[in-house]
Amino acid sequence: MRRAHRLAAVVAAAAGLTACAAGGTKPAGSTTMVRGTEPASSTTMVGGMTECTTEALAGPATAAAQALGPDNVYTVDDLSCSEGWAVTAGLLASTDNPDMGAPTSFVFEQQGQFWVVQDKAKVCGTSPTTTTAPTDATIPAALFLSGCAAG
Repeated sequence: MRRAHRLAAVVAAAAGLTACAAGGTKPAGSTTMVRGTEPASSTTMVGGMTECTTEALAGPATAAAQALGPDNVYTVDDLSCSEGWAVTAGLLASTDNPDMGAPTSFVFEQQGQFWVVQDKAKVCGTSPTTTTAPTDATIPAALFLSGCAAG
């Protein structure tokens, strides 16, 4: 059941991202909050349509937060990108008190024109608390600390 909710959140985020890429408006009911709008990278990612910017990751990051709880909101404070992967760092909070929450990071991998949230337990390898990426980590080494060793 949780997997179905996660998939629904990813599909909803993808639909919102497609609308934004096509010049559409933000999907109804979206609670995305983003601090800072400067791109982390101006390089177009694989697939040619998705850039690694706070704007491009805000929807998928909010969907990832809402997959954890429907009343969650997520504020993207920092973004790191490397090799078709991205890590958002920000504040996970509730709609009741959006300014009070927990520092949280989400890991994304670009798949075609979409950013898809990844399970840290799967992509961070067998020793996610070290300061260097273990050999079995699939996340790029440049993103290991921000995506795996931090919240």
